[in-house]
Amino acid sequence: MTNNTDKQSFGEAGCQIISGTTQSPPAGEYCAVTFVVDSTIATGFSAAEAPLWGGTKTGITYPAGFTVFTPFVITASPTGTITGTAIFYKAI
Repeated sequence: MTNNTDKQSFGEAGCQIISGTTQSPPAGEYCAVTFVVDSTIATGFSAAEAPLWGGTKTGITYPAGFTVFTPFVITASPTGTITGTAIFYKAI
């Protein structure tokens, strides 16, 4: 029997690929984000959007291949944008 954790680990709920300069991921619930190329969080996500991520992460450059596994919610008007390319995995 497969549970939701197993399904999320294989990206079964889908994903959003954000690529380019200073883009915002779409609103929704996510369980992980993988940075495809060296990417910087340009304006930071608030603690309410990523409580286990530790709050605002403005100006941090994440290396290509780095994945953050934590549940987070992006609101309809996201406060965070990134430069680079990242895959945001949707939560189930």
